Amino acid sequence: MNTRKRSSRRAPRRKAPGGASPPKPPAVATSLRAAAPDDPPFLKFWKRANGTLPEKIKEADLKTLNSALGFLFARLRQARGQFDQGGDNGRQGATTALAAFRSFITLFKKPLEETLHVPILRLQDALDGLDQNRIEQILKPARRRGRAPSGHAYDSIRGNAVATLQRLQQAGLARNDALQAVARQLTKLGVRPERGSGTVTATTVQNWCDEVSSDVSRQTTAALMYDDMLSPEENKRFLALPKDRAKQFALRSLSSYVLSISPGRQKPT
Repeated sequence: MNTRKRSSRRAPRRKAPGGASPPKPPAVATSLRAAAPDDPPFLKFWKRANGTLPEKIKEADLKTLNSALGFLFARLRQARGQFDQGGDNGRQGATTALAAFRSFITLFKKPLEETLHVPILRLQDALDGLDQNRIEQILKPARRRGRAPSGHAYDSIRGNAVATLQRLQQAGLARNDALQAVARQLTKLGVRPERGSGTVTATTVQNWCDEVSSDVSRQTTAALMYDDMLSPEENKRFLALPKDRAKQFALRSLSSYVLSISPGRQKPT
């Protein structure tokens, strides 16, 4: 009988030909992370589905994709509510929206491998840093000579105002009366000219009209907003309204849009 004790030491790993270590077994996918019991539903889903979707969706992927879209839109609605509260000028809402898009991108295998979500992550981190009085380079204004161009939000208001002017004329107002009506509504909403400390006047709105009409390429935000509001489908719906209701509808729509992109702005009395 062999009474020798079996050695407790593990046998050395065999070397592959040439002295190289044998290949390691495939690693378990790191995209599937364990969910904690107190994770919110969207986070549990993300940990389960992160990096599992292909770029070209097949029938087998539809259930996961539909769940992903459901969580995306739910979080964007949450972001919209935070944005509308206006206590921090919409910063929290913007941060939540960025996080929602970042999570959505990382559900896809190839985009996750290519780190396509990183620019969004950097911007989200920079916005968070503002609460700690930390200003990242991505948020620092660039130094340049001359007047700064309008922001997209302000340009969209200009395009909406010019389209509203057109709608009021379609509803029967003379052009000068329509210019005055748009200017008054914007003044009530607290919208000011792009530069200067005065109020929006009929001349201001007329200048916006000239700028939109001269944009032949139709690539600016103002022109895109104008064209979208006066598309054939929108025109058909607007012209179906009685003229007295159409005027009120045009001005209410202008007010609703300005309020929707300006957190904390008060409705006109």
